[in-house]
Amino acid sequence: MAYLVVGESLVDLISRGGSWSFAATPGGSPLNVAVGLAAEGHEVRFASEVGSDLFGGLLRAHLESFGVVPDELVETPTTSVAFARVDKAGAATYDFRFTWAYAGKPDLAGIQCVHVGSLATAVGPGDAAVLAVVEAATRAGALVSYDPNIRPALVGERATALARVEEIVRAADVVKVSDEDLRWLCPGEPDVVVARRWAALGPRLLVVTRGGDGAVAVHDGLVTVCAAPPVTVADTVGAGDAFTTGLLSHLGDDLGPESVTRALRYASATAAAVCSRPGALPPPQAEVESLLPAAVTSTTTA
Repeated sequence: MAYLVVGESLVDLISRGGSWSFAATPGGSPLNVAVGLAAEGHEVRFASEVGSDLFGGLLRAHLESFGVVPDELVETPTTSVAFARVDKAGAATYDFRFTWAYAGKPDLAGIQCVHVGSLATAVGPGDAAVLAVVEAATRAGALVSYDPNIRPALVGERATALARVEEIVRAADVVKVSDEDLRWLCPGEPDVVVARRWAALGPRLLVVTRGGDGAVAVHDGLVTVCAAPPVTVADTVGAGDAFTTGLLSHLGDDLGPESVTRALRYASATAAAVCSRPGALPPPQAEVESLLPAAVTSTTTA
């Protein structure tokens, strides 16, 4: 499949193991997905804003090294930055210096799947342009994938954020959301209850990730649970993006039960492999293969 990924690119300044020393690395959830898909051999175009500054050069070189097509990049004066302080358990806390004024209209010719998500769908004024791409992709018959990847400090009031998320959920074919996102968006509701409700809005596949507890998918009236492979966690930076990469890369366009099961296994293994090393770089495919869960753990009627 040919993919178009639309969303923010930024530089992550990541600490290690509770340190206050930070190292610069390319980041942004959509950028990580674009790079991950390209690393798996797919044709990928990436629509984003990239600064004309030093950090912008880092992002362009990173995209080029993985073969991501840069034709849809819009140049801005400065590159957005996210500080990620990693604690001794490997969990990351984020602090952003972020702007998003994207107004592009990317070319959808030849694109079979459009992925959007994260800050680009929640921060104005650029969020309106991303929503317009989703609407255009729907009209063009492309598969639409969405990951809210909520950052509470930047998305405004909960009710407003939830309304925008559910607007895009209605337009999407595939939605991947973390249990952490759902706890903030829909406090007090079990994640599978929200997943069933969102699936009824229109998506053909709704996946909730649960970190070390695996993932659950709602699809064609079924709830399917997949375990997470056990690994020693270095950090969780990019784990959700790696899951999305594995899911989309192995899902295909039929969204049948066998395809969904295969994609869940690869998504879980890809996320586990990324957690086993610092940063969000795509893991070697051989490592992903070695971590594949034996199968889904259970399937029940929704």
